[in-house]
Amino acid sequence: MNNKFLKNTLALTLSSFLLISSSYAAGTVSSCTLVKADLASLANGSGISVSDLKNALSMAVCQQKIIDAMNRPAEKKKKWWEYRKIFITTSKISAGISFYQENLENLKRAESLYGVPPEIVCAIIGVETSFGKNMGNWKVLDALYTLGFNYPPRAKYFSKEFAQFVALCKRENWSLTSVKGSYAGAMGMGQFMPTAYLDNAIDFDGDGKVNLFTDKADAIGSVANYFKMHGWEKGRGIYYPANVSRCRNVQQIIDKKWDLTAKELYQSGITTKVNISQDQNIRLFAFELEDGTVSYSVGLDNFHAIMRYNTSQMYARAVYELSEFIRMGYEKKQNEKGIATPPKGRRP
Repeated sequence: MNNKFLKNTLALTLSSFLLISSSYAAGTVSSCTLVKADLASLANGSGISVSDLKNALSMAVCQQKIIDAMNRPAEKKKKWWEYRKIFITTSKISAGISFYQENLENLKRAESLYGVPPEIVCAIIGVETSFGKNMGNWKVLDALYTLGFNYPPRAKYFSKEFAQFVALCKRENWSLTSVKGSYAGAMGMGQFMPTAYLDNAIDFDGDGKVNLFTDKADAIGSVANYFKMHGWEKGRGIYYPANVSRCRNVQQIIDKKWDLTAKELYQSGITTKVNISQDQNIRLFAFELEDGTVSYSVGLDNFHAIMRYNTSQMYARAVYELSEFIRMGYEKKQNEKGIATPPKGRRP
């Protein structure tokens, strides 16, 4: 083997990797440091070329402020009643009702196709971006590069999203540096990560483009499609209050998470006002209220679907509660116009 061949082989091998600087401890990073990544594998998994990936990497800039935000010690964890005040507001409910009214046709069509109620779609877009007003100002390329190639604790996930973003830009013919989103790389009214955008975003108005940034029809259809693809069950219940006063092992029931069945719940002494089928998997939640008491509730499969959008149980409850306020407000507006809105029954 001649020296020239050996040199070229070595160069090709090294070009498939980004060198790692492991100067971090306990899952924190103090500055931008390149993280090891197999570019060939990332490119192959996203259906793009290594050349495409290298080109994107050459254009990306590590943003220290994003790393600082990720490393910043979490503030005191908010209790439910504190978290609720952020999202369940008069202004957000009013904006949600207006969004419902203005986009009624697309919301109803999405419901007929995917089984997801309009108020749930409205609440998601409201919680995520205040109905498109706050979609983020970070370059998605920089955000995903920073977390995927300069932040070891989350590099595995975000490096894949970086490659998926490159694939998405190729598919949609976007400039790599023009797309803006959150500091984590989420995009559009519903804040889809690149993988979700590729897999679940749809051209709902048939204009030949999948645009979740300014096309409300696409955003509505895509959120509904996401839920359908992640287990939403049409006409089924979401969330019900629970009485735990006769249960001696409430925490053990909570700890079962989604492995809990309704039969086990009822056998423990916990009751609900609705009769949940015995073999249905459910989950018991506890939420601290402002007066220091705790409220308990049961989430069903559709609540689980909301938690697949965001794993926080407080997020899921905020979406559910906001959706109910939006639904009631919309129905009141319709009734004021003399338009009857028959109540929708939901099977638990």
